[in-house]
Amino acid sequence: MKEPPTRWPDRFHRALAAKPKTTDASLATGLTLLSLAIWLTASPGVGLGVAAALTGLSLAQGVLLLWRRSHPWPVLGALAATYLACESLDSASEGALTLAFATYAVARHSPAPASLAAIGVLGATLLLPDPLRQSAGSAAPGSSLADMAVVSTLGAGIWLLGVTLRRLQSDATRLRAEREARARDAVAAERNRIAGDLHDLVAHHVSAIAMQARVTTTMLPTDTERAADGVARIASTADTALNEMRGILRLLADDRSPSGPDREPTLASLDALADSARALGCQVFVRVDGPVGQTRPAVQRAAYRIVQEALTNVLKHAGATDVRIALQRDADMLTVTVDNGPPGLGHTPVPGSGLGLVGLRQRVAQHDGTLSAGPHERGWRVSAVLRSREPT
Repeated sequence: MKEPPTRWPDRFHRALAAKPKTTDASLATGLTLLSLAIWLTASPGVGLGVAAALTGLSLAQGVLLLWRRSHPWPVLGALAATYLACESLDSASEGALTLAFATYAVARHSPAPASLAAIGVLGATLLLPDPLRQSAGSAAPGSSLADMAVVSTLGAGIWLLGVTLRRLQSDATRLRAEREARARDAVAAERNRIAGDLHDLVAHHVSAIAMQARVTTTMLPTDTERAADGVARIASTADTALNEMRGILRLLADDRSPSGPDREPTLASLDALADSARALGCQVFVRVDGPVGQTRPAVQRAAYRIVQEALTNVLKHAGATDVRIALQRDADMLTVTVDNGPPGLGHTPVPGSGLGLVGLRQRVAQHDGTLSAGPHERGWRVSAVLRSREPT
């Protein structure tokens, strides 16, 4: 799906955020040139020495802005000092803009409420020159209550803007981190699911092939027709395993066509699973109670894998014996039970990896279910209860 076009303000903001040093250098240069232009327009007839000093102080103010992100408080203090120095040389000098940006930088890059003090620093710096000139005998009027109110409002607005943007960036960073964490968890969960499916698939079909090969070996000298039938079953089981493995590997490659067949197993495939165990000599009985076919696909897949792993363990540890598979669906839960009888005569248990039961518990836990496995009457029972509906 094609992504929607990005608006030009968003592209402009991303470009500025990608190169903060370039942005700060451009801002410092622009404010310095603007301050010099305003001062030259307001005071064209000042002496050479004053002009040189004011030019140097204006350049210093621009350079200080380069550190406004990393050292906002020292930059604000230094700019306040250079502003007062400029005002002492010429009341028409213009440094309030750089001072306002420094106040914004404190609110933007320093934690609140300590950054509130920047409002006081801004107000004191802007209002202090008038009383100083008045005490020195200047005819300039002192700061009125209206001036104080205007400066305080200006400082509060600048601070509020910086604090708001700081909070928005913090929230955006937190949400981005949470989104990335959820994406990593989803990928890990999908990998674990695919790994569990591969384990169940390989263990079941390889166990079936091994058992059929043993049976075929014993029949080969005396009954070649049945032995040939056993070899055919081995080939068929191997083909089935390869087809299912290709379906799982397509999940990893993510190249499934939306219109292609769904190779994910469901409870509709349970009879074929039971038939594969019957072909190996097991007496398999299946009982289904309730509308199991209406269960969520993910739960059906989990139930199928539970039965598959249970049958694999039966073939490994009990061989050709009787197996009872029961599925019961009620309003909210699906219960899967697999019972088997005692080991067949002469059967030698095949050691397993020990990961099957662990995988079953993980699979059941993904659906808020419970699992029990242990001796039962004459043999062994595996019972799982899965949530059949989406949790609300």
